Amino acid sequence: MKFNRWLTACSICISSACFSQTALPVKKGNRYELSCMQGQSMGIAPDKGGRITHLTIDGSNFLTDSTVNSDNWGSTFWPSPQSDWNWPPPAAWDNQPYAVKTEEHKIIMESTPDRNTGLSVTKIFSADVQHGWYNLTYIIANHSAVVKHVAPWEVTRVHTNGFSFFPMGKGALRGGLIPQTKIIDGVCWFTYNQQQIPDKGDMQLYADGSEGWFAEVNHGFILIKKFPDIPFEKLAPQEGEVELYANKDRQEKSYVEIEHQGAFTELPPGKSCVWNMQWMLRKLPHSIKPEPGNPELIDYVRKAVK
Repeated sequence: MKFNRWLTACSICISSACFSQTALPVKKGNRYELSCMQGQSMGIAPDKGGRITHLTIDGSNFLTDSTVNSDNWGSTFWPSPQSDWNWPPPAAWDNQPYAVKTEEHKIIMESTPDRNTGLSVTKIFSADVQHGWYNLTYIIANHSAVVKHVAPWEVTRVHTNGFSFFPMGKGALRGGLIPQTKIIDGVCWFTYNQQQIPDKGDMQLYADGSEGWFAEVNHGFILIKKFPDIPFEKLAPQEGEVELYANKDRQEKSYVEIEHQGAFTELPPGKSCVWNMQWMLRKLPHSIKPEPGNPELIDYVRKAVK
């Protein structure tokens, strides 16, 4: 695979977000690791679809691993909408090996084009030591001979004993998980409750977000995702800017997907689109109670994403 063909636009985009201190990637076996702070590690596996395999803090993995679900674990990326490819996701994007190289402080991974859609995915990871953020860039490239319409879509699996929250945008919530949500002062809170998950049908939540952030709290830790907010009119068909999926299996095999999407974009043959986002993982201050609806949590996140 040829990296240079698709990285010109990406290099311009990344350079505008570069920071003065970045961490060097470390290769450990078949995986690469990055650390933005002492005691933290993000692992990425090129042989597993360029998947983020772990995000650890103080030795605890915030993400689920393959012991929870052998297919759906860690954090992955797909072009949206799902209606273009149905289920399962194309292996070229999700679980087949990616070509990989390191460039300065970045890990760059590129998939082969999916046979049916003609789309390939490139993932670029780096760690900002100065500010304590992980920087993620996703690129969708159109190798086909026809115009495609796509949106970027990140899917991250976390444990079920936490809760999620994000500021609402336009429109109403959709999906079978609405009974597990509450909206307080314009912020949506979701708490996993296995008994309330439908046995059949829709086990998801779809929403338009605002402010460009999403947070997940679990066992006293908080993961904050920062991404470009998009207009309601730019959502992919039948999708949401913020989405959740709750798996209903026995407790040790259940998980929650926290999902985010970018703008639905026209992609002519030979063109690519770029999506930048950031992750921050922190231990919550003891002064902030990890309870759904706590306004101090919202203040904490809003200060972090400034």
